[in-house]
Amino acid sequence: MSRLNRLLYLIALTCAALIFGLTLSHVLAAPGSLGLSGSQWLAVQHTFYGGFAIVGAAAEVVGLITSGILTATALTASIKRTRHVVGAAAPLVAALCFLGTLAAYWIGNRPANAKIATWTTATLPPDWTDYRAAWELAHAVSAAFGAVAFFVLAIVLMHRIAHAPQAPRGSAGPIGE
Repeated sequence: MSRLNRLLYLIALTCAALIFGLTLSHVLAAPGSLGLSGSQWLAVQHTFYGGFAIVGAAAEVVGLITSGILTATALTASIKRTRHVVGAAAPLVAALCFLGTLAAYWIGNRPANAKIATWTTATLPPDWTDYRAAWELAHAVSAAFGAVAFFVLAIVLMHRIAHAPQAPRGSAGPIGE
């Protein structure tokens, strides 16, 4: 594996870890959130989640781009050498998962966030729990996609490191070459 590919895998894996961590934190907080009154839940929504969107959006986009590049390079290398495309499966799965997290955001979280941002305790609609449910579901879907992307990329990296040619003693080895 070239240095560039190792770097791209590391970036994609880091992005998947960030997405999985951020969205899993929402999933783990859901039971507590479900016990809040409307005004309490709205206060939490307006207070705690600003940084999540910035980091999550960057990780989703960068993860999609890096796993897309990895897919393209793996396809090109596989077709040139063996005419098989198996090596592209993992980065393709990761790219589709990153795309899935973006879709969950735009279909589930973004519309709910846009509404929630305009609410006050005085204007909280009677169906606010429907928005909360959609918001929670979209985060659960994103967490599942993030988990799959993370584990697929981690398994590939561990496999490639374990099966890399051994460097002579005293050299940097397969990671630091």
